[in-house]
Amino acid sequence: RDPPPSPRRKRREGRMRVTLQLAACVLIPAVVVRAAVSTPRMASRAGVGQRLRAMTAPSHKRRLLARLKGCAKQIDFESLPASDLPKNAPRPKLIVFDLDNTCWTPELYQLQTYPKPGKDIKLFKGSMAALHELATKEEWKGTKVACASRTEDTAWAHKLITKFEIAPGKTMSDLFSFVEIYPGNKRKHFGKLKKESGVNYDEMMFFDDDTWNTDEIEKLGVLCVYCPRGLSPEIWNHGVQEYANLKKSKSDMGRTVGMPKRFY
Repeated sequence: RDPPPSPRRKRREGRMRVTLQLAACVLIPAVVVRAAVSTPRMASRAGVGQRLRAMTAPSHKRRLLARLKGCAKQIDFESLPASDLPKNAPRPKLIVFDLDNTCWTPELYQLQTYPKPGKDIKLFKGSMAALHELATKEEWKGTKVACASRTEDTAWAHKLITKFEIAPGKTMSDLFSFVEIYPGNKRKHFGKLKKESGVNYDEMMFFDDDTWNTDEIEKLGVLCVYCPRGLSPEIWNHGVQEYANLKKSKSDMGRTVGMPKRFY
C-alpha cells in the first residue's frame, strides 16, 4: 500500500486549495480560475491541476459551505447535542481524538501563520458536543480522553488545544489526560497511550478522518470511528452506541465503523 502524501506535498496542495476556495467564495469567474490553475507552475505535478480545477465546480462550493456550517460558530454550551447512550451502557476507558479535520478545520498544514481560534480555525459542532459531554457529564467520569495527531505543526496544535474552550472555564488541554502530537505512524502514538494510561486497546475508541490511520489502529484491537468530513453529532452518537453494542455482544473490537454516506 502506498504511503500517504508527504507533509510538504500536502502543504503545497493545501495552499493552492485554500486560494481556490477563496476565489470560489467571491465568485471569480470560473474561466479565470481555470486559467490560473492550468499554468505550468500550478499543474506541474501529475493530476494536481485537474484536481484543483474541480474545486471551482458548484458541487465543491456546496460542500465547502456545508462544512463551514457544521462548525461551532458561537459557543452556546446549553444547545449542544448529547449522545443518547443509556447510563448503564458500557463505555470506553479511553477515547482518543485526531485533531486536523476531525476536531477542527481547516487542517494546520493549509495555514500560513498561526490561526486565531474561532476565526481562522474552528471546532466542528460534533467535536465540540463530544468534548463538552465528556467534560461535564457524570456518566463519563470513568473515561479518560486523549488526542493523537501526526501534524508537523506541533507547536500550533499544542497552543490551540489550550485556547479552545469546550466547557465554561475548561479547554481541550484541560480535558486531555494524554497528548500525543508529532509526525509518524499512529501506532507509535497508541503504544505510548497504552503504556501511560494502562488501558488495553480493546477498551479504547479512536475518531479519525483518515483511513490510513484507522486501518493501522484497528489492527491493534481498537474500535475506530471514521469521520471523513469532521466529527458530527451523529457520528459521535453512532460511535459510542457501536462501542456499547460490541461490548455487550463480546465481539472483536478491532474494526472501523462509520455512518451511511448521507451523513457525510
